[in-house]
Parts: sequence; structure tokens; C-alpha cells
Amino acid sequence: MMLLMSLVLAGLSVVAWRLYSVQVREAPRLSALASQMYQRRIDLPAHRGTIRDCNDEFLAFDESFMELYTDRRHLAELVPVRLQLAAVKKMKVSELRAQMSEQQILEAYQEHVAQTLESILGQPKADILAGIREKKGGEIIFAKNVELDTAAQWKLVFEAEHIIGVHLRPVVERTFPAKERLALFIGDTDAQTNHGRWGVEKLMDGLLTGTPGEQFIERDRAGRELPAYRGRVIEPLNGHDIHLTIDMQLQDIIEGICEREFQVHQAKRAMIIVTEPSTGSILAAAARQKTEDKGAAWVNQITAGLYEPGSTFKIVTLAAALDQRKVGPAETIDCEDGSWLEPKLNVQINDDESNGRQTVKGVFVHSSNIGVYKIFKRIGRDSLLDYMQRFGFGQRSGIGEGFGEQKGFVNRGDWSNPSYTRIPIGYEVSATPLQVAMAYGAIANGGTLMQARIIDRITGPDGKTENVPPQPLGQACKAATAAHLRDFAEAVVIEGTGKRAALPDVRVAGKTGTSRRYDPEKKRYIDNHYITSFAGFAPVEQPQVVCVVIIDDPVAANPGDIRGGKVAAPIFAEVVRETLHHLATRHQKRMNLAQEGGQQ
Repeated sequence: MMLLMSLVLAGLSVVAWRLYSVQVREAPRLSALASQMYQRRIDLPAHRGTIRDCNDEFLAFDESFMELYTDRRHLAELVPVRLQLAAVKKMKVSELRAQMSEQQILEAYQEHVAQTLESILGQPKADILAGIREKKGGEIIFAKNVELDTAAQWKLVFEAEHIIGVHLRPVVERTFPAKERLALFIGDTDAQTNHGRWGVEKLMDGLLTGTPGEQFIERDRAGRELPAYRGRVIEPLNGHDIHLTIDMQLQDIIEGICEREFQVHQAKRAMIIVTEPSTGSILAAAARQKTEDKGAAWVNQITAGLYEPGSTFKIVTLAAALDQRKVGPAETIDCEDGSWLEPKLNVQINDDESNGRQTVKGVFVHSSNIGVYKIFKRIGRDSLLDYMQRFGFGQRSGIGEGFGEQKGFVNRGDWSNPSYTRIPIGYEVSATPLQVAMAYGAIANGGTLMQARIIDRITGPDGKTENVPPQPLGQACKAATAAHLRDFAEAVVIEGTGKRAALPDVRVAGKTGTSRRYDPEKKRYIDNHYITSFAGFAPVEQPQVVCVVIIDDPVAANPGDIRGGKVAAPIFAEVVRETLHHLATRHQKRMNLAQEGGQQ
């Protein structure tokens, strides 16, 4: 009896020790395992902030969807599966156990789940079943971007068919209503990280990105959520809303004009940008290009489409000369007879026509290369380089990261003899349409160069809005010099090479540009192939709009018709006319809304 009692006591001691180990020592580990089986952490996705135009039209926003998935673990647990299959077959669990083996029960229920999913997803039952029975990996996603109403209907189906192990969870998807319009400015996000990849999405990523929330839930053995055991909820914090300076109604107008002219002229590129000179704000920008290189198709031609600006660049040379009082507006310059050999450099300089003796204003109005070179000789290389920097050439505009902006090329090294005659008239210089627009904006803005601006205001999750103020970058030239150049540019439209840019009842100013096209493969300029352009602003007395139009390598039956004044100037006139009309209409609408709000 003593021996038996000792054995019993020893056995009970082992059991007691084991109970102590399980209930006390290993309780945290086992509790964690149980939590993994029946508890789940659900991410509550935060909505990335919206991107809108200046009129609050949505350009990018997060849309709420549901995602259908299974973790496959519940579909391999005998007890809950047997319970659900019995309900499906409308029989008792004991009867089911008597008729089917454990493996048959699991397989039959998995068949039932696959059959149900096939009916709502339209996917082959065999594929669904293979996914359910796959032993490797964790969860499998059956459907993404499920509409909320559809998800609600599916839940009812799952309840009616006694489906467990298949769940719906909230997700968000970035949506771009603007689609291809302005895509290279708006940008895109990475599907995995939900962070911006380029454009405004990248520039403002820190503010657009929200903070996800989380929630812990517990399910019973049948996979149903137990509301009584629902854990704490951390609500997601959505990102900031970004309002652009872009006006999408105007953008659509500019897109249509750009597409039409690109096709009409069979050009290699067509680029149009419209800005507000007083703030540097980009109101609209469109570009088209011919390319077989898929990578090149994703280059933002407005910020990275380099070209030799040609005669539109002459405004920098004249600004330097007038600013330093090396010439006066009415001083006479001998522009020779259309062709002149520079004796010291032994370089030939040509004009399109014989201009004879012209005032400094006339040199600009008639776009005399000879006259501009003679003016440049009075200021020299270093002064021209200084003013090129003042006007923003050879440096980024300040629009920010994400747009692939190029600095362009300014030769600050040794110049060859031809360089002294070419650079002052816009050759051997590369610039972007945005840089040229900012430079002409400085002339329209009294000589002040503005930072390129695309972000107008930012609205936080709390609803508070913060305006992003315009930023002056410096004084490109004196106000008096800018006034002279505005007068020169207006005369270009009235009596010079830009007559086709004129508008009735609006004072327009600008400059034509026609530069020979350089072939980098042949390393030479190609005859009868040109880049035509027009850069200007309106109205002259109080500039509201700066516009730059570039048609690269247009096709014409007569090569003499391929000139900035004939190709780009009429397009400029149409763009400016439509822009001024749109801005006036927009202003009137806002005035009416303000009056209605005041009356209410």
C-alpha cells in the first residue's frame, strides 16, 4: 500500500508539475499561439491625400474597396469544417461522422467553398480549389478592388452557404480621373508601398501619405468574429490634400490645341506651357512627341525637353546690354546687308533679310543676328553668362523634385570663335520650355524672376488650408530695362516677325524663334529642319499670361514657311486668346459665388 501510494503521489506530482508548466510557465507562449489561431490584426488603411486642380477638381484620390482572401488554415481544421458541412448538408454532426472520413469531410467542404466562389467570381473551380489546397504559403487573394456594395452581397452569400475561412478586408486604390492628361505632372504611386514615384505624388509624398490604423479582432472556431472580444482600434489618419495651380478646364483646351497642331505639322515634338508671370504659377502645360523609345515617352517635355531656343533667347542679350547701359533703345546699329563676315573671328553671320541700319529696338523687332552680335560685343562673354544665370538658364526652376527637370546647358568653359557669334542668338545653349517661360515671365513681371510654382495650397486632415506663397528668385534685370523689352516685344507683334501672334483688342508682346535642328548622330545641323517657337505675354499693360509654344521639326511644302512667325505665332495667339477668355470667365464665376455667399 505504501508503494502504491508513493506511485500515485508521484504520478499526481508529475501531473501537477505539468499543469503548473502549462498554466503558468508556458502560459504566455501558449496564449500567443492561441491568439495566432483565433486572433487577427487588421490594418485599417489610411487614405492618401487627394490631388486637385485650382478649382478643386479631383486629379488623384484614394478609392475604398474590399479584398477577398483566405488564410487556408480554417479550411483545414476538422472541427469547424465538420460543423459547417453538416449545416450545408442539413444533417447532424454525428450522422456526418458516421458517413464520411475526416479526409472526405475536409475535401467535401473545400469543394463547396470552391463552388460558391466560382459562382460569384467567375473563376474556374479547379483553380480556386488548387489555391485552397496549396500547402505552401499563407493567405491567397482571390479578388481585388471589390466594390463595397458587391462585398456586402458576397457576405450575405457566405452566411447563407456557411462559408468560413474566406474573408473580406478594406483596401484603398489610387485613382486618377485625369488619366493621361497631365500624367507626367501629377505622377504615380508604387502599388506596394503606396509612396509617390514621380510628379506631385513624389514631390508632396510626405504630406500626401497618411498614417494607417489598426484593429484586433477574435474569431471562434467557425471563423466568425466575436464582437465582445474586439480589441482596441487605432483610427487611420488620412493624408493632406494638395491643390495645384493647374486649371484643368484650361488644361483640356491646351491639350486639344497641342494635339491638333502636333498632327497638322507632323512634328517630332509639340510643347505648350501657360504661366502666370506675377506668381510663376503653371496654369496649363501640354506636350506631344514622336518616339519609338518607351522610356523617352515618359520624359516630361515641359521640364526636361531640351532644345536650342534660337531668337527667343535674344531677349537675354539685350537685357544685359540695356541694363549695363552699353546701348540705348534708340541707338542705331548697322545690321549690314543680311550677311556679314566678322573680321576678328573670321565667322560668317547671316540674317533672313537685309536689315540695314536699325535702332536697338529694330534689331530685336526684325530679329537681326548681326545686330544682336554687335550688341553682345559691347558687354562681353562674362556679362552674358551672368545674365543667363539671372534669367534662370543653366539651373533648375525650383519647381521641385519628381518632374525630371533638366538644368539645360550653358557653356561656362572656353568658347570657340563661332561660339561668340552663336550663343548670343540662342545657339549652343539648351533650355526647357519651363525655363523660357520663367525668363519671359521675368520681363512681364518688371524684371523679377519667379520660382516655378505648381502647388497652390495644402489642406490638412483637420480641414485647415495653408497657402503656398509665390517665391521670387531675384532680379533678372532692372524694372526700366524690363519696360523697354516689353515695348520691344510688343513691336515684334505689331510690325516685326510676330505679326501672326496679334489679337484684336489685346496688346500682345513676344518674340519668334527659328533655330536649325541639330542631329546628334551626324553631329551637324540639318538643312531645312527647324525648331520653331514663340514666347510672349499679354496684355502688355498688365500681363496676366505668359505662353511658350514650340513646334519641333514641322513639315511644310515650302521650307521658307517653317519659321517661328508662321508656325508657332498663330498657335500662341489662339492659346492666349482662349486663356484670357477662360480666366475672365473664371473670375466672373468666383465673383458671383462670393456675392451669393455674402447675400446668404
